[in-house]
Amino acid sequence: MFLRCAKYIRYSMICLGILSLLLIVTPVEVSSEPVRILIVKSAMGTEYDQTVSAIKSSLQMDGMSFVTEEILIVPAQEEEQVFWNNVHRNKPKLIITVGTKATTSAVNFVRDIPIIFTMVLGKIETIESQMISARTKDISGVTLSIPVKDQLTMMLEALPYVRRVGLLYSRESIQTYNAANETTKKMGLRLLANEISSERDIPIVLREILPEIDVFWLPPDAVVYERNNLSYIIRECYTNSIPVIAVSEQFAKAGTPLAFGIDYTDLGKQTAELALRRLSVNSFSTPVIETPRKILLHINKGVATSLGLKIPGRILERAIPVENGR
Repeated sequence: MFLRCAKYIRYSMICLGILSLLLIVTPVEVSSEPVRILIVKSAMGTEYDQTVSAIKSSLQMDGMSFVTEEILIVPAQEEEQVFWNNVHRNKPKLIITVGTKATTSAVNFVRDIPIIFTMVLGKIETIESQMISARTKDISGVTLSIPVKDQLTMMLEALPYVRRVGLLYSRESIQTYNAANETTKKMGLRLLANEISSERDIPIVLREILPEIDVFWLPPDAVVYERNNLSYIIRECYTNSIPVIAVSEQFAKAGTPLAFGIDYTDLGKQTAELALRRLSVNSFSTPVIETPRKILLHINKGVATSLGLKIPGRILERAIPVENGR
Protein backbone atom coordinates (compact mmCIF):
# COMPACT_ATOMS: atom_id res chain seq x y z
CA MET A 1 0.00 0.00 0.00
CA PHE A 2 2.80 2.36 0.97
CA LEU A 3 4.67 1.55 -2.26
CA ARG A 4 1.58 2.25 -4.37
CA CYS A 5 1.17 5.65 -2.63
CA ALA A 6 4.83 6.47 -3.14
CA LYS A 7 4.59 5.64 -6.84
CA TYR A 8 1.47 7.79 -7.13
CA ILE A 9 3.18 10.72 -5.43
CA ARG A 10 6.23 10.41 -7.68
CA TYR A 11 3.97 10.22 -10.76
CA SER A 12 2.04 13.29 -9.64
CA MET A 13 5.26 15.24 -9.04
CA ILE A 14 6.54 14.29 -12.50
CA CYS A 15 3.28 15.48 -14.09
CA LEU A 16 3.41 18.75 -12.16
CA GLY A 17 7.02 19.24 -13.26
CA ILE A 18 6.14 18.71 -16.91
CA LEU A 19 3.19 21.08 -16.58
CA SER A 20 5.44 23.70 -15.01
CA LEU A 21 7.91 23.39 -17.88
CA LEU A 22 5.11 23.74 -20.41
CA LEU A 23 3.92 26.92 -18.71
CA ILE A 24 7.44 28.31 -18.85
CA VAL A 25 8.20 27.58 -22.48
CA THR A 26 4.72 28.12 -23.93
CA PRO A 27 4.08 31.81 -24.74
CA VAL A 28 1.02 33.23 -23.08
CA GLU A 29 -1.13 35.24 -25.44
CA VAL A 30 -2.13 38.56 -23.92
CA SER A 31 -5.03 40.20 -25.63
CA SER A 32 -4.45 43.90 -26.28
CA GLU A 33 -6.66 46.38 -28.02
CA PRO A 34 -5.08 48.02 -31.09
CA VAL A 35 -4.38 51.73 -30.84
CA ARG A 36 -7.01 53.68 -32.79
CA ILE A 37 -5.66 56.64 -34.75
CA LEU A 38 -7.84 58.96 -36.79
CA ILE A 39 -6.24 60.73 -39.77
CA VAL A 40 -8.16 63.83 -40.86
CA LYS A 41 -7.20 65.37 -44.22
CA SER A 42 -7.88 68.91 -45.42
CA ALA A 43 -8.16 67.99 -49.09
CA MET A 44 -7.41 65.45 -51.80
CA GLY A 45 -4.17 65.64 -53.74
CA THR A 46 -0.83 64.00 -54.48
CA GLU A 47 0.98 65.62 -51.55
CA TYR A 48 -1.75 64.57 -49.13
CA ASP A 49 -1.76 61.01 -50.45
CA GLN A 50 2.05 60.72 -50.20
CA THR A 51 2.08 62.06 -46.64
CA VAL A 52 -0.79 59.88 -45.38
CA SER A 53 0.60 56.76 -47.06
CA ALA A 54 3.98 57.32 -45.39
CA ILE A 55 2.31 57.89 -42.01
CA LYS A 56 0.41 54.61 -42.24
CA SER A 57 3.35 52.53 -43.45
CA SER A 58 5.65 53.99 -40.77
CA LEU A 59 3.17 53.17 -38.02
CA GLN A 60 2.84 49.59 -39.29
CA MET A 61 6.60 49.13 -39.35
CA ASP A 62 6.86 50.13 -35.68
CA GLY A 63 5.47 46.80 -34.53
CA MET A 64 2.61 48.14 -32.45
CA SER A 65 -0.96 47.23 -33.29
CA PHE A 66 -2.68 50.18 -34.94
CA VAL A 67 -6.06 50.75 -36.49
CA THR A 68 -5.96 53.85 -38.68
CA GLU A 69 -9.00 55.50 -40.20
CA GLU A 70 -8.66 58.19 -42.87
CA ILE A 71 -11.39 60.78 -43.43
CA LEU A 72 -11.77 64.11 -45.21
CA ILE A 73 -12.80 67.14 -43.16
CA VAL A 74 -16.29 68.42 -44.01
CA PRO A 75 -16.16 71.79 -45.81
CA ALA A 76 -19.29 73.42 -44.36
CA GLN A 77 -18.62 75.35 -41.16
CA GLU A 78 -22.02 74.54 -39.63
CA GLU A 79 -21.24 70.83 -39.96
CA GLU A 80 -17.88 70.97 -38.19
CA GLN A 81 -19.35 70.60 -34.70
CA VAL A 82 -21.30 67.51 -35.77
CA PHE A 83 -18.16 66.13 -37.43
CA TRP A 84 -16.04 66.47 -34.29
CA ASN A 85 -18.84 65.28 -32.00
CA ASN A 86 -18.79 62.01 -33.95
CA VAL A 87 -15.01 61.88 -33.59
CA HIS A 88 -15.27 62.25 -29.81
CA ARG A 89 -17.87 59.49 -29.61
CA ASN A 90 -15.53 57.09 -31.42
CA LYS A 91 -12.74 57.96 -28.94
CA PRO A 92 -9.55 57.58 -30.98
CA LYS A 93 -6.32 57.47 -29.00
CA LEU A 94 -4.77 60.11 -31.26
CA ILE A 95 -5.82 62.44 -34.07
CA ILE A 96 -3.42 63.23 -36.91
CA THR A 97 -4.49 66.25 -38.94
CA VAL A 98 -3.06 66.63 -42.44
CA GLY A 99 -3.23 70.18 -43.79
CA THR A 100 -3.96 73.65 -42.42
CA LYS A 101 -7.75 73.46 -42.69
CA ALA A 102 -8.08 70.16 -40.81
CA THR A 103 -5.65 71.36 -38.14
CA THR A 104 -7.41 74.68 -37.59
CA SER A 105 -10.74 72.90 -37.28
CA ALA A 106 -9.34 70.39 -34.78
CA VAL A 107 -7.80 73.19 -32.70
CA ASN A 108 -11.22 74.84 -32.47
CA PHE A 109 -13.31 71.76 -31.67
CA VAL A 110 -11.23 68.96 -30.12
CA ARG A 111 -11.25 68.90 -26.32
CA ASP A 112 -9.47 65.94 -24.77
CA ILE A 113 -7.79 63.97 -27.57
CA PRO A 114 -4.10 64.50 -28.43
CA ILE A 115 -3.45 66.06 -31.85
CA ILE A 116 -0.42 65.65 -34.10
CA PHE A 117 -0.59 67.96 -37.11
CA THR A 118 1.35 67.97 -40.36
CA MET A 119 1.47 69.84 -43.69
CA VAL A 120 0.49 73.10 -41.97
CA LEU A 121 1.31 76.37 -43.68
CA GLY A 122 2.31 79.36 -41.61
CA LYS A 123 4.98 80.63 -39.29
CA ILE A 124 5.80 78.65 -36.16
CA GLU A 125 5.06 81.72 -34.02
CA THR A 126 1.55 81.95 -35.46
CA ILE A 127 0.90 78.25 -34.87
CA GLU A 128 2.13 78.55 -31.28
CA SER A 129 -0.23 81.46 -30.60
CA GLN A 130 -3.14 79.42 -31.97
CA MET A 131 -2.28 76.57 -29.63
CA ILE A 132 -2.35 78.89 -26.61
CA SER A 133 -6.02 79.63 -27.25
CA ALA A 134 -6.90 76.06 -28.25
CA ARG A 135 -9.48 74.05 -26.33
CA THR A 136 -6.90 71.32 -25.89
CA LYS A 137 -3.24 72.06 -25.19
CA ASP A 138 -2.08 68.62 -26.30
CA ILE A 139 -1.08 69.67 -29.83
CA SER A 140 2.24 69.09 -31.58
CA GLY A 141 3.29 68.58 -35.17
CA VAL A 142 5.31 69.34 -38.27
CA THR A 143 4.94 72.53 -40.30
CA LEU A 144 5.73 73.14 -43.97
CA SER A 145 7.97 76.05 -43.03
CA ILE A 146 11.52 75.65 -44.34
CA PRO A 147 13.98 77.40 -41.98
CA VAL A 148 15.58 80.54 -43.39
CA LYS A 149 19.09 79.23 -42.74
CA ASP A 150 18.36 76.05 -44.70
CA GLN A 151 17.04 78.03 -47.66
CA LEU A 152 20.02 80.38 -47.77
CA THR A 153 22.49 77.50 -47.37
CA MET A 154 20.96 75.60 -50.31
CA MET A 155 20.92 78.83 -52.32
CA LEU A 156 24.67 79.26 -51.86
CA GLU A 157 25.31 75.61 -52.71
CA ALA A 158 23.43 76.01 -56.00
CA LEU A 159 24.74 79.51 -56.80
CA PRO A 160 28.16 79.84 -55.10
CA TYR A 161 28.83 83.24 -56.68
CA VAL A 162 25.88 84.92 -54.93
CA ARG A 163 26.78 87.72 -52.53
CA ARG A 164 23.82 90.15 -52.78
CA VAL A 165 20.36 88.78 -52.04
CA GLY A 166 17.18 90.69 -52.88
CA LEU A 167 14.04 90.32 -50.78
CA LEU A 168 10.57 91.89 -50.66
CA TYR A 169 8.59 91.43 -47.48
CA SER A 170 5.34 92.68 -46.02
CA ARG A 171 4.11 92.88 -42.46
CA GLU A 172 2.98 89.27 -42.87
CA SER A 173 6.58 88.07 -43.33
CA ILE A 174 8.43 90.48 -41.02
CA GLN A 175 9.72 87.57 -38.94
CA THR A 176 11.25 85.99 -42.05
CA TYR A 177 13.02 89.27 -42.78
CA ASN A 178 14.39 89.51 -39.22
CA ALA A 179 15.72 85.96 -39.39
CA ALA A 180 17.20 86.57 -42.85
CA ASN A 181 18.86 89.78 -41.73
CA GLU A 182 20.74 87.97 -38.96
CA THR A 183 21.52 84.86 -41.02
CA THR A 184 22.90 86.67 -44.07
CA LYS A 185 25.29 88.65 -41.89
CA LYS A 186 26.68 85.43 -40.40
CA MET A 187 27.00 83.90 -43.88
CA GLY A 188 28.86 86.89 -45.32
CA LEU A 189 25.96 87.88 -47.58
CA ARG A 190 24.46 91.30 -48.17
CA LEU A 191 20.67 91.44 -47.86
CA LEU A 192 18.94 94.14 -49.89
CA ALA A 193 15.40 94.05 -48.53
CA ASN A 194 12.44 96.39 -49.01
CA GLU A 195 9.18 96.33 -47.12
CA ILE A 196 5.99 96.67 -49.13
CA SER A 197 2.60 97.64 -47.73
CA SER A 198 0.60 96.60 -50.80
CA GLU A 199 1.01 95.21 -54.29
CA ARG A 200 1.22 98.77 -55.66
CA ASP A 201 4.68 99.09 -54.12
CA ILE A 202 6.15 96.13 -56.01
CA PRO A 203 6.98 97.71 -59.42
CA ILE A 204 8.73 100.73 -57.89
CA VAL A 205 10.73 98.75 -55.34
CA LEU A 206 11.63 96.07 -57.87
CA ARG A 207 13.13 98.61 -60.30
CA GLU A 208 15.27 99.98 -57.48
CA ILE A 209 16.53 96.67 -56.21
CA LEU A 210 17.20 94.64 -59.39
CA PRO A 211 20.42 96.44 -60.49
CA GLU A 212 21.91 95.83 -57.03
CA ILE A 213 21.39 92.09 -56.53
CA ASP A 214 22.73 88.72 -57.71
CA VAL A 215 19.61 86.70 -56.88
CA PHE A 216 16.01 87.41 -55.92
CA TRP A 217 14.79 85.30 -53.01
CA LEU A 218 11.06 84.75 -52.55
CA PRO A 219 10.16 83.10 -49.24
CA PRO A 220 6.40 82.74 -48.67
CA ASP A 221 4.53 86.02 -48.28
CA ALA A 222 0.79 86.57 -48.79
CA VAL A 223 1.23 89.78 -50.82
CA VAL A 224 4.21 88.70 -52.92
CA TYR A 225 2.80 85.24 -53.61
CA GLU A 226 -0.43 86.54 -55.11
CA ARG A 227 -0.52 85.10 -58.63
CA ASN A 228 -0.34 88.33 -60.63
CA ASN A 229 2.36 89.81 -58.38
CA LEU A 230 4.46 86.69 -58.59
CA SER A 231 4.15 86.50 -62.38
CA TYR A 232 5.25 90.13 -62.65
CA ILE A 233 8.28 89.57 -60.40
CA ILE A 234 9.38 86.44 -62.28
CA ARG A 235 9.02 88.20 -65.64
CA GLU A 236 10.92 91.34 -64.56
CA CYS A 237 13.72 89.33 -62.97
CA TYR A 238 14.09 87.18 -66.09
CA THR A 239 14.23 90.30 -68.30
CA ASN A 240 17.04 91.64 -66.11
CA SER A 241 18.88 88.27 -66.00
CA ILE A 242 18.33 87.87 -62.25
CA PRO A 243 17.59 84.31 -61.06
CA VAL A 244 14.62 83.85 -58.74
CA ILE A 245 14.46 81.27 -55.96
CA ALA A 246 11.02 80.56 -54.51
CA VAL A 247 9.43 77.91 -52.29
CA SER A 248 7.34 75.14 -53.93
CA GLU A 249 7.84 73.04 -57.02
CA GLN A 250 4.92 74.87 -58.66
CA PHE A 251 6.98 78.05 -58.92
CA ALA A 252 9.79 76.26 -60.73
CA LYS A 253 7.15 75.08 -63.19
CA ALA A 254 5.92 78.69 -63.42
CA GLY A 255 9.34 79.96 -64.47
CA THR A 256 11.72 80.34 -61.55
CA PRO A 257 15.03 78.60 -62.27
CA LEU A 258 15.22 77.23 -58.72
CA ALA A 259 12.67 76.40 -56.03
CA PHE A 260 12.81 74.66 -52.68
CA GLY A 261 10.38 71.85 -51.98
CA ILE A 262 9.29 69.30 -49.40
CA ASP A 263 9.81 65.54 -49.50
CA TYR A 264 6.26 64.54 -48.54
CA THR A 265 7.12 60.88 -48.04
CA ASP A 266 9.75 61.81 -45.48
CA LEU A 267 7.33 64.35 -43.98
CA GLY A 268 4.89 61.50 -43.39
CA LYS A 269 7.61 59.40 -41.74
CA GLN A 270 8.61 62.34 -39.55
CA THR A 271 4.96 62.87 -38.54
CA ALA A 272 4.54 59.17 -37.68
CA GLU A 273 7.69 59.24 -35.55
CA LEU A 274 6.36 62.24 -33.64
CA ALA A 275 3.01 60.47 -33.18
CA LEU A 276 4.78 57.39 -31.77
CA ARG A 277 6.75 59.56 -29.36
CA ARG A 278 3.52 61.14 -28.16
CA LEU A 279 1.84 57.74 -27.69
CA SER A 280 4.79 56.52 -25.61
CA VAL A 281 4.22 59.20 -22.91
CA ASN A 282 1.24 60.65 -21.08
CA SER A 283 1.90 64.04 -22.68
CA PHE A 284 4.73 66.26 -23.88
CA SER A 285 5.93 68.71 -21.24
CA THR A 286 5.71 71.41 -23.89
CA PRO A 287 4.26 71.31 -27.44
CA VAL A 288 6.72 69.98 -30.02
CA ILE A 289 6.78 71.84 -33.35
CA GLU A 290 9.17 70.59 -36.01
CA THR A 291 10.13 71.78 -39.47
CA PRO A 292 10.65 69.42 -42.44
CA ARG A 293 13.94 67.58 -42.13
CA LYS A 294 14.36 66.76 -45.84
CA ILE A 295 14.33 69.69 -48.28
CA LEU A 296 14.34 69.24 -52.06
CA LEU A 297 15.71 71.49 -54.77
CA HIS A 298 13.72 71.79 -58.00
CA ILE A 299 15.46 73.14 -61.09
CA ASN A 300 13.83 74.45 -64.24
CA LYS A 301 16.74 73.60 -66.53
CA GLY A 302 15.35 75.54 -69.48
CA VAL A 303 15.18 78.79 -67.52
CA ALA A 304 18.45 78.13 -65.71
CA THR A 305 20.25 77.53 -69.02
CA SER A 306 18.82 80.63 -70.66
CA LEU A 307 20.00 82.71 -67.69
CA GLY A 308 23.47 81.16 -67.97
CA LEU A 309 23.48 79.82 -64.41
CA LYS A 310 26.52 77.75 -63.47
CA ILE A 311 25.13 75.21 -61.02
CA PRO A 312 27.68 72.72 -59.60
CA GLY A 313 27.38 69.17 -60.90
CA ARG A 314 26.90 67.67 -57.44
CA ILE A 315 23.86 69.91 -56.97
CA LEU A 316 22.43 69.02 -60.38
CA GLU A 317 22.79 65.33 -59.57
CA ARG A 318 20.52 65.49 -56.55
CA ALA A 319 18.16 68.22 -57.80
CA ILE A 320 14.78 67.40 -59.31
CA PRO A 321 14.34 68.74 -62.87
CA VAL A 322 11.02 70.30 -63.88
CA GLU A 323 9.69 71.87 -67.06
CA ASN A 324 7.45 74.86 -67.58
CA GLY A 325 3.91 73.94 -66.68
CA ARG A 326 4.82 70.32 -65.82
